[in-house]
Amino acid sequence: MKRANLFKRWKIALVIVITKLLTFHAAFASMGSTGGGGSSSSGGGSSSSGSSIISSGHTGNSGDSFRAFLFVLLFCGLYILSSVSKMVVRLYRRTRDITEVNGLSKWMLIPNMKIKDFKQGLKRAKIRLENDAVDDQLAQILVETYAWAQFVYGQSIRRCFADSSNYLDQLKSQLGRVSLSTMHDEIIAKASNGIIDDVLVNHGKVVSAQKISPDLIIAKVQVSGIDSEVNVLSDFNSSFKRQQWTDYVVFGRKQGSAQWKIYNIVYGAHFHLNGEDFNHQQSLDISGYTEEHLEVSPELVKSAEDYKKRFNRRKNVKTVVRWIVFILGLLFVNHILG
Repeated sequence: MKRANLFKRWKIALVIVITKLLTFHAAFASMGSTGGGGSSSSGGGSSSSGSSIISSGHTGNSGDSFRAFLFVLLFCGLYILSSVSKMVVRLYRRTRDITEVNGLSKWMLIPNMKIKDFKQGLKRAKIRLENDAVDDQLAQILVETYAWAQFVYGQSIRRCFADSSNYLDQLKSQLGRVSLSTMHDEIIAKASNGIIDDVLVNHGKVVSAQKISPDLIIAKVQVSGIDSEVNVLSDFNSSFKRQQWTDYVVFGRKQGSAQWKIYNIVYGAHFHLNGEDFNHQQSLDISGYTEEHLEVSPELVKSAEDYKKRFNRRKNVKTVVRWIVFILGLLFVNHILG
């Protein structure tokens, strides 16, 4: 949404600049035509002098227009470069994940995928999850990997509250690049809105799974424990707690490595993301959840309030800087065109 709003501002700026350029050229062409007609009826000396003045003015204005055009081109180029660089970073993350894990496909990495879309992906890839696809030892390793990643995720939000610069360090060893980027955005979104999400898995099992390759497993994981999400800055009547839930998880590991990581999670039950309630989607579990106001410590409330102030301050500073650059650019172009 932010990118779309920024893009709209750039489009408005381009319309203003282009209109200015067209208006300027139209006015200049009209002036030149009128001046030329008047000079023709004069004597030879007067005609020569008027022609010289018009020629000089035309050269100067053409130079100004060209400089304005170069500035607008630079302005647009910086925006395009910024957008392209973000696309390159996303492509790099996805490419590195696919390169590192044998059998991993780009559709398996789509963030925040809905259950129906994931099932369609399985169907297209002709992947069928089966009950006994992995042995008990491997299943236990996968559940422990999932449990630890979920716990670290909750702790990362709390570290983000404390404005710790290393709040992602532990998650880096648990998640693939695309998944880490997704969780980073989610952590910032939740922390900036005063939302904590504490997850503690006590027991779990792999309901069904499929080995896509020796280094890639897609599993349906069911766990029990405590998952509580609460907004510490308000009553947040959609805060919830649950004791059992089920997710689809894409597990992978680098070729030759023994450590399994999570490359994507398809949430199979009620969850909130970026302020949106995803309870409308199909659930993989019948255990349900309870929505209620959950109490938190005063210290945590204070940390959340302080972080929200810092976050809003940084956000406002970035907005002001963007607008200053934007306005100065328009004034500069207007100054050149006169």
